[in-house]
Amino acid sequence: MNEFANLWNIILESNTFNFVVLLVILVIVMQKLHISDKLEDIKHEIIDRIEKSKQAKEDAAYSLADAKSKIEHLEEDIEAKISIANTQAHNVGETIKEAAEHKIKQIENNVKKVIESEEKTIITRLNDETSSISLKLAEQLIRERLKQEPNLHDRYISESIEELEKAVL
Repeated sequence: MNEFANLWNIILESNTFNFVVLLVILVIVMQKLHISDKLEDIKHEIIDRIEKSKQAKEDAAYSLADAKSKIEHLEEDIEAKISIANTQAHNVGETIKEAAEHKIKQIENNVKKVIESEEKTIITRLNDETSSISLKLAEQLIRERLKQEPNLHDRYISESIEELEKAVL
């Protein structure tokens, strides 16, 4: 039995036995802690992340291609919009110019009408003043003549009466 005890001591002291015991303990701990399930879950998470990264890469590539296609025609679109804006600005300018010319003609016509009206008013005033002055001068001349020749006074009265008699009949 000594030999058996020696053999048992050798086995206990050997690294192989210690390794086997450690392995058994690790297997038991792994089963108790469900480490294989957790490792499997971690593995699936890593796979999902890799798939999501691949999908994100594809989406980014699609977005990049879309952006490139939009940029390809960007300069032409800008030039077209600038051309349209220039055309519209020119048309608006022409419209404003025509409206301004129309307003100027309208103002000129109104000014001409006002001037003509003022001229007529002035001419009428001058005519009235001239008539009034002419009548005063004629009256003055007639009075002076009547003073110089009193018999004309009687003659004018007679002629006026004759004219009235003709008008009454």
